Amino acid sequence: MAHAEMQELVRRLLTKYLNEKGHRKTSERYLILKTIYDQEGHFDVDAIHHLIKSQGIHISKATVYNTLELLLDAGLIRKHQFTNKAAYYEKNFFNKSHDHIILMNEDGELENIIEFCDPRIENIKKDLESYLQIDISGHDLYFYAKKKK
Repeated sequence: MAHAEMQELVRRLLTKYLNEKGHRKTSERYLILKTIYDQEGHFDVDAIHHLIKSQGIHISKATVYNTLELLLDAGLIRKHQFTNKAAYYEKNFFNKSHDHIILMNEDGELENIIEFCDPRIENIKKDLESYLQIDISGHDLYFYAKKKK
């Protein structure tokens, strides 16, 4: 799917959600959604706020935060708490299922987030479903690591 088509689809999904929940359709909400879907990887509130401000657009950090919560509820983004500090988010739509390696520096600060997909994890999921007679609807797998010296 082309980038413009993807942007239009998530815009329509947001509009549908806002209509269903009785929320206002503000230009700020659509700008934040577009900014998110123009990005790759993970982001936090500060990153989105900075990207929008760098375009010369004034928007409060509270508006960004509140819109992220709304987009979470709409299923358009996912939230991760990789460390005990700021939450990170990523696009939820069009993302393949994947897991994360959280690379920490020597001071215990987040250095990098590496996404990976390993079919063996999907096999484990299927084995668990069969053994426990359940349907797993999703999972989050984080490995925390430091570079070897």
